[in-house]
Amino acid sequence: MNPRTAFLTFATTMLASGAAISAEGRVAWADPTCEYLIIQLPEGNPAEAFGLFASKTKPMPEVGDVVEGDIGVTSEIQVTDKATGKKYSVYHWASGKSAETLVRHSPVHCASRYKKRE
Repeated sequence: MNPRTAFLTFATTMLASGAAISAEGRVAWADPTCEYLIIQLPEGNPAEAFGLFASKTKPMPEVGDVVEGDIGVTSEIQVTDKATGKKYSVYHWASGKSAETLVRHSPVHCASRYKKRE
């Protein structure tokens, strides 16, 4: 393999793995009726400040919990509650610039989707 090809392969691998760096975020909204939650994503792109996740485990994280994991990745991931060490399996469905926008776009069977905001 020539040196240029080796370097490009290495650089591409490093860039692709950069998205999988562990980060932490606070749970901004959680609805146990439909098992969806919204996590504030790490600072970076303001258009994608929050992520909508489906919880694959019960119980799921609660509002205010700080979780850590590869939350910037759009796939099934594991996050860990920073306070308790409990692990949760979640699937990242979508990102948006506000939690309210993602609540409005959560599945129709989420009961708290229809609660009036104070």
